[in-house]
Amino acid sequence: MMPNGNGSTAMVEVAAPAKLNLALLVGPVRPDGYHEIASLMLPVTLADRVVVERSPGEGLDVVCDVAPGEQNLAAKLVRELEGRLERALEVRVTITKHVPHGGGLGGGSSDAAATLQALERLFDLDLSMKVRHEVAMAVGSDVPFFLWPGPQLAMGRGQVLKDVVLPELNAVIVMPELGLSTAAVYKWRDEDAETTLKDFAPRVRDLSATVQAAKSAADVAALVHNDLEASVARREPAVVAARDRLLELGAKAAAMTGSGAAVFGLFAGAAEAASAF
Repeated sequence: MMPNGNGSTAMVEVAAPAKLNLALLVGPVRPDGYHEIASLMLPVTLADRVVVERSPGEGLDVVCDVAPGEQNLAAKLVRELEGRLERALEVRVTITKHVPHGGGLGGGSSDAAATLQALERLFDLDLSMKVRHEVAMAVGSDVPFFLWPGPQLAMGRGQVLKDVVLPELNAVIVMPELGLSTAAVYKWRDEDAETTLKDFAPRVRDLSATVQAAKSAADVAALVHNDLEASVARREPAVVAARDRLLELGAKAAAMTGSGAAVFGLFAGAAEAASAF
């Protein structure tokens, strides 16, 4: 955080971590068009760098190699918050990307959440938890997760979050040279498997109970699973190759994260992860 000449804050820098879906269950389509999900989500050390600075008289500018300007979720976040506050927030948001785009790692959502956190500090906003959640949810289903650090169990369309406690984990993330559309991946899943709420509900209860009981890295490895993976693997062999290679290198579990195409492996310790990397 950097003050300007008059003592107010002129610039705020926030790290925007990637996330892993250690477990992802996908249910039926909801009336709002989204799928019911249940996911154990974990922020990791891989992170983008988000810098937000005041730009009086210059409006909103989002600088990002991947998605500049108004198409960026960070810009959508600023516009959503402006509407809530009924005031203009003239800022330049500069995003330095380290999280691969199109990997299912939540980089864009995390950038948006980091932008909200920076705006709160930059303009000394006193937002309620309800408003923060509503603004984040209006931008994207994964954005609320990144507002509260730590592993969480996400349910509904991702907006119902419950803190969980997990042991320290060591992961290696592999990004195949392809990008996947989230909408396309969910469409593939719908084509391949029909799911009803009756089938889905007991699986969610089982996941919640298993997560609460997990005490060791081995316990967490045992619950690694992604309902979207089979549909992607059927169409994109590079995802299977990455997963299988991680297992060959000693991963205790490996799976695609989110809607892909990134794949992660969980290892017994930091030395094993470093060797595999």
